[in-house]
Amino acid sequence: MSDPRPPRSLSRLLCGTVLVMSAVFAVPAQAALDNPVTIRLIAPGGSSGDATPIAVSDSVDPATGIVAGDASGIGSVFMLPGESIQFADNSILLRVAGGADTGTALVTGYFGQGGEHARYEFDGLVAPGREIVGIDVFAFDGFGNAGFSGVTGGVGVSLAGPHSVLFNLDDLVFVDRGNGTGNAFGEFRIDLLTRAVPEPAAWVWILAGFVGVGGIVRSGRRARAQPC
Repeated sequence: MSDPRPPRSLSRLLCGTVLVMSAVFAVPAQAALDNPVTIRLIAPGGSSGDATPIAVSDSVDPATGIVAGDASGIGSVFMLPGESIQFADNSILLRVAGGADTGTALVTGYFGQGGEHARYEFDGLVAPGREIVGIDVFAFDGFGNAGFSGVTGGVGVSLAGPHSVLFNLDDLVFVDRGNGTGNAFGEFRIDLLTRAVPEPAAWVWILAGFVGVGGIVRSGRRARAQPC
């Protein structure tokens, strides 16, 4: 009589295949960006006091980012004191200040037009061996209070593609603390959610495992078909 249990070699191969797949697709807590990121400041409606459309772009090393007053195109001209864009592991960190008082609200001072938002665009977001599949967004008011206590209105942040994130500047309305725009700012953290993208060698091992499993299953069937 044939043994109905799967061959020991099949069990070992199945276990090995599962282990390889688990190692390949395991999601680490962080996945640092490893290449320059293109940051664009787009304001179709211009800025407070100047309706000239703004479109400026910088290629940025994630290790340095952009700070107000640096040599970048954005930081040298368009950022207020204290503003910055930094990167930490799998996160984009922004500190955005109020730049205009409309009489009813404190805003960034960058304006959209014709349904197009004023925004920061982040492109070229690449983490080694990872694919960006989503984002988590957290806001702080810069005064130690977590949540959206320092920034009212919706915060428009979206994943625009596999390597791109948009952050709307004209969605922000800052809390007026009685000191005008000079004391109105918000801090934001955008976490990039990723999953593993197997290297070609890993795919070879996985496919070889499945092929091997199929061969052993066929062999087992033929063995069971033999008379005792």
